Amino acid sequence: MSVAFEDALAASVATTLRSARALGVALESVDLPATPSIARAVQAEENRWRSIEAEFGLLSSLEVGELLGSRSSNPRSAASDRHRAGKLLGVRRGRETRYPGFQFSHGTVLPVIADLVALARRHQWSEQELALWLIAPTGWLDDRRPVDVLAADSDAVLAAADAKFTTQW
Repeated sequence: MSVAFEDALAASVATTLRSARALGVALESVDLPATPSIARAVQAEENRWRSIEAEFGLLSSLEVGELLGSRSSNPRSAASDRHRAGKLLGVRRGRETRYPGFQFSHGTVLPVIADLVALARRHQWSEQELALWLIAPTGWLDDRRPVDVLAADSDAVLAAADAKFTTQW
C-alpha cells in the first residue's frame, strides 16, 4: 500500500470513530430508544444541512446584515426583521437561526423567497422542510434542483413548490 492510501485510510477510520462517538453521546441523551433506521435518517438529514453549508453557506444574522448593506447600529436586525416578515428563509441550527446563502444575489434577497416562504406557511411546511426541498432534485423541474433555477425561472419553482406542497398520497 502507498503512504498516501494509508494516510487516507487512517483519516477515514478516525472520522468514522469520531462520528460514532458523537452519535453515541447524542443517543445517550435521549430517553427513548432510537432504531437504526431513525439514527440513519437523522444522520442523512444532518449530512444535507452540511452540504447546504458547504455549497451555499448558512449565514448568521450579522453576516446577512453585512451582505444586505445594513447601516444600522444593530445589523443583525436586518435579517431578523425580514425573517419575521416572511421575506427571508431562516432555519434553526442549534440555538441560532441561520440563513441559507442560496436566497441572496448581488446583495439582495431573491424576490421569489418571500413567495416561497408564504406558500410553505400556507401549506404548513416548516422553513427547514422548504430549504431541504429546494436543494433536492424534483420531477416537477425535470429532475433539476429548485435552488439551481431560483433566479432564472422563479415562476417554475413556485409552481413546483405549490404542486409538491399540495400533493397528497
